[in-house]
Amino acid sequence: MKTKNYLIAAAIFGGMLFTAYAANSIEQDEQQTAKIQRSAIRVPTHG
Repeated sequence: MKTKNYLIAAAIFGGMLFTAYAANSIEQDEQQTAKIQRSAIRVPTHG
């Protein structure tokens, strides 16, 4: 029973560390949006 409690505590602690690392590794300020080039858009003649 004691070992089971230690395993559960280690799993929770590891999950919290993983979540904190994943949130910090994503840099949201440097995300770039896709740019649409107007010259690449073709308008159909009969559309």
